[in-house]
Amino acid sequence: MVPVSVAPEAAALLERLRNHSMTTYQHSCNVGNLASALAEGLGMQQDEVNVITLGGLLHDIGKVRVRTSILHKAARLTPAEWEVMRRHPDFGVQILATLEKFDIIEPLVAYHHERWDGKGYYGLEGNDIPLGARIIALADAFDAMTSSRAYQYSKNLQDGIQELATGAGKQFDPRLVELFFDIMPAVLKRNSRRAS
Repeated sequence: MVPVSVAPEAAALLERLRNHSMTTYQHSCNVGNLASALAEGLGMQQDEVNVITLGGLLHDIGKVRVRTSILHKAARLTPAEWEVMRRHPDFGVQILATLEKFDIIEPLVAYHHERWDGKGYYGLEGNDIPLGARIIALADAFDAMTSSRAYQYSKNLQDGIQELATGAGKQFDPRLVELFFDIMPAVLKRNSRRAS
């Protein structure tokens, strides 16, 4: 659930993302759902769950400033293209900074490519990374692994789960990986009901 006070603006941003890249829009919806389930699994208060859900939905909003020829490129990105792609969290923060009431998710958007071991975009590590950004990073990675993209085939769920297990304590907060495994059956069941 998106906080009611920002729902119209959030819907407009998501529509902008959908018009720019349907693939990125679908991914963002998936990340919002997974992030919400993780936040609920942690026993967070509903207002915190709402903020993390919104952060998950808008984590890639900065990609509206990345050309679709880069977003959907099937071949390896050139160094210049990769540099543009790496800036999408900054672009996202710039977009959100122009809107009232979105400052609460700016850190989630900014730091969703941080790694538990400090080898992410900005070098934050461990608990220095905001919890919401750690949740979104895990949801983002899992959906990216298990969804087909122009540049990669999707992994099956078992391979995605194995990658999360391998990344626990390196790329991902190990506590969140453990929680993800615990809630995974319920999430899959909920998502299959939505699809039918």
